[in-house]
Amino acid sequence: MLHTERIVVESQGAFIRLRRPAYWLFVACLVYGLLELGRVLSPDYGDIATALWASIAINAVLAIVFLTILARLDLFEREPPTVRAAAVCWGGLAAVAFSMVSNNAALVVLAELTDTQWARTWGPSIIGPLNEEWFKAMGVVMLVLIVREHFDRSIDGLIYGALIGLGFQVVENLTYAINFAVLNPNSDLSGALSVTFTRVLVAGPWSHTLYTGAAGLGIAFFVTQTRRSLSTRAGVAIGLFGLALGMHALWNLPVPGGLTPALAIPLTYGKGLIILGLFFVLYNSAARAEWHWFVTTMSDEDEAVITTEDLTEMRTLRTRRKARKCAAKRWGKPAATLLRKLQRELVNLATLVARDQRRGETVPDGPDVAAVKRNIAAIRAELAEAKRSDRVL
Repeated sequence: MLHTERIVVESQGAFIRLRRPAYWLFVACLVYGLLELGRVLSPDYGDIATALWASIAINAVLAIVFLTILARLDLFEREPPTVRAAAVCWGGLAAVAFSMVSNNAALVVLAELTDTQWARTWGPSIIGPLNEEWFKAMGVVMLVLIVREHFDRSIDGLIYGALIGLGFQVVENLTYAINFAVLNPNSDLSGALSVTFTRVLVAGPWSHTLYTGAAGLGIAFFVTQTRRSLSTRAGVAIGLFGLALGMHALWNLPVPGGLTPALAIPLTYGKGLIILGLFFVLYNSAARAEWHWFVTTMSDEDEAVITTEDLTEMRTLRTRRKARKCAAKRWGKPAATLLRKLQRELVNLATLVARDQRRGETVPDGPDVAAVKRNIAAIRAELAEAKRSDRVL
């Protein structure tokens, strides 16, 4: 029976930071958002409760799908649940509430400067990105101020930004569902479900999650890439925030009226595919940087700790899964299970070694690093035994 030591890595810490002023500002913004959303939405709750809960159920499925995808995008670190939850709450409460107030005010000003119809048509592509992306990006900045230790590399900002965008997207969908339920003269359930399915199926794959992920990547690049010049870091952060604005504005651009469905549908999904493609370009760049970080961090470790073959197998989640399938095929499922544990310990070791490097530690191996290496040695011994047993059989 394999026994390994449990290691608490720094990235597993809690979100609560009572001594940091930014934490209390964060909480105050969440409370304001909750009160504002309650004030706006609660008067109609008694009449549309069924429609609201139906929309919540559908959006919960959307949230689960995105949470699963985002967990898989983080190749070398699983962000703490409390910080992930805080990111979602900022997007769903604070950012939505602030955006509702500012969007309504900005639409009034735009209507006065132009005319009501023009503001109604073009306002979403102008006002929506400017207000909403700003408030969502502020959530990433707040997280940096509160839990700076969880922002080690640029991809952390992409993940947290995407989580903020997901919270915003889900709650925004619910506000639309409530509005359409109230406005539908025949059935509040029909009104809520029609707009919910439309927003989930049409806008779901390329909405706020991608926009704020791009902005968060830029913020984290500015914070973490301290070896680069200030102008380079600021340029990347500003550029990626501008890209987030552009992606949002592109999606909100109105489709020309009078088009047949044969033209309108491809045009709509075409915009979405452009946004999705831009996001994947950014993610692939961040993933390559993650791989470079892992190789650089582990480059001084002995072959007994990590081999060249291990480095190759750890490159992506796909290559890790392929290695486990190969192990299961050659030596059985126990070997694949041991390889999964080995891969997890290698990620833990890289995180701890990188932490010590940031702190400027001169001691070769601290207690937790030594414990992880003992775990790795024990797993390798057990894995070698599983391979020998299979050959004997």
